Amino acid sequence: MTIERDEALPAPRRHKEVVDVHLIVRRGDEVLLTRRADTGYADGLLHLPSGHVEPGEDVRMAVVREAREEIGLALAPGDVTAELVLQHRGPGEEPRIGWFFETAYGTGGEPFNAEPDKCAELTWHRTDTLPDDMVAYCRAALEAWRSGERFALHWQEEGDAVEFASGGAKRSVALSSARGAHHVELWVPDFAAAEASWGWLLGELGHVREQRWERGGSWRRGGAYVVLEQSPDMRGGRHDRLLPGLNHLAFHVASGPELDRIVAEAPGHGWSLLFPERHPFAGGGEHRAAYLEDGAGFEVELVARGSRTG
Repeated sequence: MTIERDEALPAPRRHKEVVDVHLIVRRGDEVLLTRRADTGYADGLLHLPSGHVEPGEDVRMAVVREAREEIGLALAPGDVTAELVLQHRGPGEEPRIGWFFETAYGTGGEPFNAEPDKCAELTWHRTDTLPDDMVAYCRAALEAWRSGERFALHWQEEGDAVEFASGGAKRSVALSSARGAHHVELWVPDFAAAEASWGWLLGELGHVREQRWERGGSWRRGGAYVVLEQSPDMRGGRHDRLLPGLNHLAFHVASGPELDRIVAEAPGHGWSLLFPERHPFAGGGEHRAAYLEDGAGFEVELVARGSRTG
């Protein structure tokens, strides 16, 4: 049987949403926020550098353009990584799709207020003590990003405030599924020394501090985190990577130049370069990487993105 559609009925209307982009400029444990002014939306509140995708742009092109227009950064598409997608709706507004990208401080130049007619100031804030005077969905996005979520909702109701409300109704829902490694825990003989060396390195690699206790702490990147702890139950002293057990941890680095920068700065933070006579191809072939050792004998391998194992 053939069912014919009544031509008098209107064609179904497809759902459409505005797509916006946001840039997380990370400086160790801090992120850059801008204070909105004279825009007609959320003026006086802190927000990430952001804007809408324009016709003909993809989301990466859009965030690179917004970074240049708002905070003067000359970024290339390869300088940003997608960190979070958030569907959000403000009170009384239509829903939107927000793409949140990250770049490291120093990439593309020094940020400055390139739109003083729309922005009152630029400020840096620790990710574990974000201010309350923020746009609510932006605060929710940073909290989701810090906890390792990749997809989330922030759906506000009529009567909610555009500003973050401490103790208010929870409007965020995580949509990510837990996969892969959960965390790695290293027992270190001296947490203060490990915090100085590992804390610096993990920050350079994009991890943000999640917790700290008397003789331990954790640093998160995405869905996994690294724990350093000087446990009272620990036996022995210096770690021996040549014994059965952990040999080393390996991390991605954004590029070859970024790898070179970290290697140059590492000795000032308690790291020494292993296999210097074969650096940066000690792994063989076209595998561009650096092998570093800290004062307690722990080894890390830093692999430049785009390198191949020979």
